[in-house]
Amino acid sequence: MLSVQVLRAHTRRKASKLVVLVKKSTDSGGAQSLDILAAKVRIVEAELTLEEKEVRLENGASFMAEPNLNCKIAVVKNLVEPGMHEGARLYDRFKLKRDADGDWTFAKYSKLGNLIMVRYDERWFEDPNAEFEAADFEGFEFICRIQPKTDSKGKQLKGSVVDWQSMRQAGGTEERAITEKVAQAEAEEETDFSDIAF
Repeated sequence: MLSVQVLRAHTRRKASKLVVLVKKSTDSGGAQSLDILAAKVRIVEAELTLEEKEVRLENGASFMAEPNLNCKIAVVKNLVEPGMHEGARLYDRFKLKRDADGDWTFAKYSKLGNLIMVRYDERWFEDPNAEFEAADFEGFEFICRIQPKTDSKGKQLKGSVVDWQSMRQAGGTEERAITEKVAQAEAEEETDFSDIAF
């Protein structure tokens, strides 16, 4: 969005000239587009929708949303660049999938399926009595990559999403390994410059 400020400037001949200054912005005007290689995130809110529903956009367009677990997610810790984008929020949907009979299911090999395995365990899919509660995901923390949202053709859109293939449990060996590598790289960087005389 452009912000326009109009000023009047006078020449030596007292003729007035209209000057328009345009404030330029690279802000997307909407959701933040994040690219974080490894982050600890927390699901702040989770809402499960089991029916298809029509979603109307501000521009008047609409689309049919598949059943999904709609989540508000907060970046707790940037594991690669500590401090950067920490506290940022994003929204992501973990969709149910249709099976061969046309029924909506919690598919094991999907974004939602991977989240379920990280939260509950892979055995959830083999247990006929296992239950799914959206409340179980609120406050849940895990490790993942956050990347800019794109459409099916790869065009970048407003917002960010969880890279579902990168999801891992928080507090595990992977989180510790990433944190240790970053600390080691920072220590090596400080050592490299400490010998330089100024």
